[in-house]
Amino acid sequence: MKLSGQDRLLVIQPLVGIGDMLWHKPWLDQLIDLNPDIILAVKPSSQAHHLFNHDLPPDRFFFIHRNIRGQSGRHDGLIGKLRLSQDLRQLKAQRALILHHSQSYYWLAKMAGIRNIGGFGYGKNNYSTATLSPDDRHIHSLEKMPKFWSLNQWQQPSGGWRINLSDDAKNSAKRWLIDQNIPPHQFIALGIGAMHPDRVWPYERFSELITMIRKSRPDLTPVIIGGNDERAIADHIQSQLGDNPVAEIFLPFPQALAVLSFAKGYVGNDTSLLNISGVFNVPSLGLFSQSKPFDYVPSIHSLNMIDDQDYGKTKIILSYETTSVFDWVNRQF
Repeated sequence: MKLSGQDRLLVIQPLVGIGDMLWHKPWLDQLIDLNPDIILAVKPSSQAHHLFNHDLPPDRFFFIHRNIRGQSGRHDGLIGKLRLSQDLRQLKAQRALILHHSQSYYWLAKMAGIRNIGGFGYGKNNYSTATLSPDDRHIHSLEKMPKFWSLNQWQQPSGGWRINLSDDAKNSAKRWLIDQNIPPHQFIALGIGAMHPDRVWPYERFSELITMIRKSRPDLTPVIIGGNDERAIADHIQSQLGDNPVAEIFLPFPQALAVLSFAKGYVGNDTSLLNISGVFNVPSLGLFSQSKPFDYVPSIHSLNMIDDQDYGKTKIILSYETTSVFDWVNRQF
């Protein structure tokens, strides 16, 4: 399979997370640049339609509705798979590139009438690309993607990590910040939530951090940022602050994305927001606990307070003392 072409290319990247999509992004950006007729098959929860909306029109996204964090979708189960193959057939793609471990997507693409199918494959010989070895199945996407590209002798992307925002999105974010009395480029975004409870720094420590910043660094404005599922954590934090609450950013994803681009810094749990702020080149401290720190962009930092063998342990996130986190903020800004 060639990396570029004029015929329609279907790229299947069905991982569920926003961070997962960001880790694939330079390679997907390259595919978009090299293929004028391209469709991304993704799950809605990955927010790819917002991460790439400056590069692709809405009709270039196909949404896979299966295996989405316990939700039942139209592509789940045997009937759902048949429906998915029918939906893929309607796309009329001539090539498919499957960036996933499941062989199901190969056969679904085959049933959809696509003959030129490449992908990770993991040793299977029915792909039109070189495939990864079975031992590569469990390596991180940040290792998997360049390795797959190298195996196929494709030039690695040179653009690095980027999220393009429109001028309208930036201007809207500026207006929202001004309306909320949050000074652009002077606020510290505090990412308070995470998918797994063992990734969540206690709300009491976020409250302590806010108090320290207010006392010792009044030039910095701490602001809570999170998703709607994390409002209870925000309420607990605010209850510790008495009659002096902090501002909160609970916005739809596209607006939150644009607002975060104006942060002076970020401190928070290992979540998609950490990855997004890092890609925006915002100095970002990740409180890593269940996985080792990432360094794929230089703006993501770690305190290196946990031994390698201890990542993944229950309550290991408690290793991060509030004073240590504040010291990083104070030094960095």
